[in-house]
Amino acid sequence: MRFLPIFVDLTAGIVVLIGSGGAASNKLQLLRAAHANVRWFPGNVDVADEVTLSEAGNGRLDVAFDDPRIADFSDVVAVVCATGGELDEHLAARARTQRIPVNVVDRPDLSTFIFPAIVDRGDVVVAVGTGGASPVLARRLRERIEALLPARIGDLAALLARYRGRFAAIKRNRSPRLFWESVIDGPIGDAALTGRAAEAEAALVRALDSDQSGGATGTVALVGAGPGDPDLLTLRALQLMQNADVILYDELVSAGVLDRARRDAKRIFVGKRRGQPGIGQDEINRRLADAARAGQHVVRLKGGDPFVFGRGGEELEYLRAQGIPVVVVPGITAALGCAAEAGLPLTFRGEATRLTFITANRADEAAAIDWKALADPQMTLVVYMGLASAAAVRDGLISAGRDPATPAGVLARGTRPDAQSAVGPLTKLPALAASVGDGPALLVVGEVVARSDAWRDLARKVRDAA
Repeated sequence: MRFLPIFVDLTAGIVVLIGSGGAASNKLQLLRAAHANVRWFPGNVDVADEVTLSEAGNGRLDVAFDDPRIADFSDVVAVVCATGGELDEHLAARARTQRIPVNVVDRPDLSTFIFPAIVDRGDVVVAVGTGGASPVLARRLRERIEALLPARIGDLAALLARYRGRFAAIKRNRSPRLFWESVIDGPIGDAALTGRAAEAEAALVRALDSDQSGGATGTVALVGAGPGDPDLLTLRALQLMQNADVILYDELVSAGVLDRARRDAKRIFVGKRRGQPGIGQDEINRRLADAARAGQHVVRLKGGDPFVFGRGGEELEYLRAQGIPVVVVPGITAALGCAAEAGLPLTFRGEATRLTFITANRADEAAAIDWKALADPQMTLVVYMGLASAAAVRDGLISAGRDPATPAGVLARGTRPDAQSAVGPLTKLPALAASVGDGPALLVVGEVVARSDAWRDLARKVRDAA
């Protein structure tokens, strides 16, 4: 390790920046974001645009047009060179002679410090460096860290900073480490990270006054796992899964999604398979509450979105009634994920101006669904859990006046490696459903199905056979 990562207070003096162009502008904005007082030697160029871009920064900005080789460096705490020429070597040598830290852009051999790739979350800053060997690799690593760090982690750090003195001023029975760990890992931290700042601060005040962290009760997160592809998880879902003590998951949650969870989290299957006895909703509710009361971070992982045919609303109401902190993390519901993969626009100007989601687990009951309300030719109808009820859906729509030739499709196991689509006229919907095999599937009825990739492939095969 040649370069030791340290954090420097740049407000103690002046930072000299020499050069113009893109590299210099980037360094100017970075220095201004760090509250540095910058003396900039841009050379004989117009710097109006760069100065405008940096106006939102902090600290003082002075633009100098004299020769930096003979400028006074007595109050300088760092030098940054970005000319790309011999001047860089001259100024780097001068800075070394005066024992001033110097960075020369893209020249680690001339530099005594380098700029890392930075993840900036306010009071929380993560720096990634490769010793100047590969800035591109450092940026790639930063992008991965960006995805893992909660967006509001800086807000949590600021909240803790405001109350550290209050905690230290009073003699406590608990160790500071244990107290702050339970704050960060418990409901207070969860509230801050999910944007409930006032709730988090009020709970922290209560915890400080009572010498308790509020961590006796854990939290429950109702998390949407998306349609199956783990790359479609939201960042917040991934963060909660990585922090979970216990995960209760459904049948529709794919193995790839579960692989993204914390390795030592306890995993409990609570799904319901068609034709087989499953765990009742009351029992699921009880397990969620019991795990939270034991102080655990609980993730209730649901395929798609928790609030789209997922009983997330029922679980939310139950947990609220029990006084258990709960958050809801939306997921990409199956209709959106599967349609996108199939190249099927669910709405289309002048052709499909309405979109309706229904569940077909009661479609074979004549009075269960108002088919007349679904007969509008400009409506795209998406039917969840419809494989076994494809005939009832076809019959109900046609009897209500929907054109038998309306394009229809079955999207099975969408976004997963074994995804399959079958398309044809509405009259053939049962046969299409039978052709795709088992597994989660959607029925889609509407003119937009004719714009899907599968329909275009079908039309091409018909033309080739003619």
